[in-house]
Amino acid sequence: MSSRRRLLRWASWFALAHAALLALIGLRYLWLYVRLSPSVAWGYALVAYVGHLTALAYLPCLLVLVPVILLRPRPRLVVPLGVALGGVGAGLLLLDSLVFAENRYHLNALTLMLLAPATWGFLGLYVVLGMAIEGMLAGWVWQRTAQAPGRRLGRYLAVGLGACFVAGHLIHARAEARYDVPVVSFTRYVPLYFPLRNAGLVAKFGLVDRNRAREQSLVAALGAAPVGELRYPLAPLRCEPRGPRLNVLLVVIDAMRADALTAAVAPRLSEFARGAIQFDRHYSGGNSSRAGMFSLFYGIPATYWDAFANLARPPVVMDLFRQYGYQLGLFASSPLYRIVALDRTALARVPNLRLETSSPYPGSSGRDRTLTDEWYGWLDRRDPARPFFGFLYYNAAVAIEPPADYPPVAPAAPGASAQARLYARYLSAVHYVDLLVGQVLDDLERRKLLGSTVVLVTSDHGMEFDEDGQGFTGHGTSYSDYQMHTPLVVWWPGRAPERVARRTSHNDVAPTLVAGLFGCANPAADYASGRDLFSDGQWDWLIAASYSEFALLEPERVTIVYPASYEIRDRDYRLVAHPTFPRDALRAAQQEMSRFYR
Repeated sequence: MSSRRRLLRWASWFALAHAALLALIGLRYLWLYVRLSPSVAWGYALVAYVGHLTALAYLPCLLVLVPVILLRPRPRLVVPLGVALGGVGAGLLLLDSLVFAENRYHLNALTLMLLAPATWGFLGLYVVLGMAIEGMLAGWVWQRTAQAPGRRLGRYLAVGLGACFVAGHLIHARAEARYDVPVVSFTRYVPLYFPLRNAGLVAKFGLVDRNRAREQSLVAALGAAPVGELRYPLAPLRCEPRGPRLNVLLVVIDAMRADALTAAVAPRLSEFARGAIQFDRHYSGGNSSRAGMFSLFYGIPATYWDAFANLARPPVVMDLFRQYGYQLGLFASSPLYRIVALDRTALARVPNLRLETSSPYPGSSGRDRTLTDEWYGWLDRRDPARPFFGFLYYNAAVAIEPPADYPPVAPAAPGASAQARLYARYLSAVHYVDLLVGQVLDDLERRKLLGSTVVLVTSDHGMEFDEDGQGFTGHGTSYSDYQMHTPLVVWWPGRAPERVARRTSHNDVAPTLVAGLFGCANPAADYASGRDLFSDGQWDWLIAASYSEFALLEPERVTIVYPASYEIRDRDYRLVAHPTFPRDALRAAQQEMSRFYR
């Protein structure tokens, strides 16, 4: 047997032994999951656990050991390198399991930066112990691979472990489409686990009926015992609604940024804002629809999204709307089960939820027009003796799809860049949605409902067109003001018009409704990270999220935390060459991102 061939064989078996060690170390994850989840999902958890940890064990082998073997097939180089990689991996996994058991989050660039010196010492000890164990495993595997293989055990193991990996992802994709909470809730229990998420594709091929699956999930959720990893709210709500209950209309214009609220671009909303309360320094809790809408309804960091979605746990404000008999008129241009995923979070337990809008008119602007007409029809049919909560979610701005031949608001100059032309079209789309929202407000006034209805108009996030020349475009790409600063206009019967200059956020909306509508005496901290919009407080730091990372927004800087790195930018979103690490604010943020876990 050649040296290269033996080393490749050794690396494969050593990775398998390393996977077994990781699986043993990570049993704590399984125990924590099994303790809170129904037994029906235990089989999936075991399959996914084995497949994922096997992938984690083989990844450094494929990325590091195999190239080294192919280039320099020397045992004295390859074996110690494998032992070192294995020891570091085992040590990090052991520390991660301890951190997760205590705080319910995994290690990342931020948590590593915030580790106390004593914890770093323990990590070093774990790595040394891991290297000692990995060294013994490496020696044993080296002896076992001295002779050519006589049986095909390795092939059978490879097929079996590969099948576990593939099966875990396929089961998760189907379970997500079927709203199978026990299965999808396992995702956050193991580090670096990103299972297949394509519920739309599963439904497209007819493998599941989403509407039927959702209703079955709703029945199961309503009849199930309140188990799970969340402690939300922190205390039972103590509420006494005062007087006649006000209606609520929440209008969300997807991707409308704050500087679009002008008389030229949004004339109807600008006029409405002059007679209402306009918050000039209002920020979303995310640079994407999922995170922004989560922070708007829940008032807590969107880093909790997976935990709430996996348990189909609605926010307290939606619980109160249902508890006090509000009629729900919910209309969204974008399908609720795709990007925003409101069917699994804020609107998770709403029966007969309309998941998408079908329109005879083309594009997002057509669906926006249709949902507005359907809203009028719903108001015609509602019970006037009961209050209502209306939700209108418009999509034409984020899709940059005004109706065909819609007159441009600000035509792009000849020879303008592609982004400048796109921005001009975006403004036209905002103008069109503004026209529809203006008609909705006029209709409320005609029905004499405006005097008894709280109206909130905002956006889930902003939109960027490379204004600063740094290459950031669209949304979900940066945490700049273009993507985070959103409009918020509030009409509250009995409150005088004003312009609010202090910093506010989406986290403040839920506490405002909970206290102002339902008279709940609990401190906002029992269920939210924000405070009442009509208090005098403002945020010193704000947690914003996307899909795989989050950011800490401060008035003068932004700290973006990725799974394996971080960066700090100034108020103009320029990289800071030699930043001061905001340790105290990040410690407070880390606590805020974990205090609603058991």
